[in-house]
Amino acid sequence: MAGDCSEQTGVQRRTAQRELLLELIREADGHLDADELYRQARQRQPSLSLSTVYRSLRLFKEMGLVEEHQLRGDRRHYETTPQTGHHHLVCLGCGRVIEFRCPLTGRLKERFAQEQGFEVTEAEVRLAGYCAECRKRLTGSKAAIRDRSGERG
Repeated sequence: MAGDCSEQTGVQRRTAQRELLLELIREADGHLDADELYRQARQRQPSLSLSTVYRSLRLFKEMGLVEEHQLRGDRRHYETTPQTGHHHLVCLGCGRVIEFRCPLTGRLKERFAQEQGFEVTEAEVRLAGYCAECRKRLTGSKAAIRDRSGERG
C-alpha cells in the first residue's frame, strides 16, 4: 500500500514499533514532538527507546509520511503529511496550534515560477500571536493590575 510504513524501502523493514509510532501520529489531536510521541508509545510498548522514535521519524519524513514543523521554540513537531497544504497559527500564550489554508501561497509559487524561473517546492507559513482566550486573559490581567495600582495610589 503506497505511503504506508509496511512497504519495503531499501533496507528498511516493517516493524511493530514503527507501525505503532505512525499510528500514534495519525491519531494525534494536534502536532506531537518526539518526547510526547515517545511518552505515548511507551505506554503501549515499554521497551521502545527514544532513539527508535528519532530514527523512525527521520524515516517517515524521508518516505513522505510525516511533515516536520518548528512551531514553538526549538522543538520540532510532527503530523501526517496532509492531502492539501496548510499553515499554522501558533498562540504564544497557551501553545495552541491552529491550521489554516492560504490560497495566496499557490499564487506566490506561480508568480515566482513565471517571473524568476524559480520552482518553489515547499512553503511554510507560521504566524505567532495570541488566541482569543489568551487575549481575554491578558486583557483581564492588565485591567486587574491597573485596578490594584489605582487602589494603592
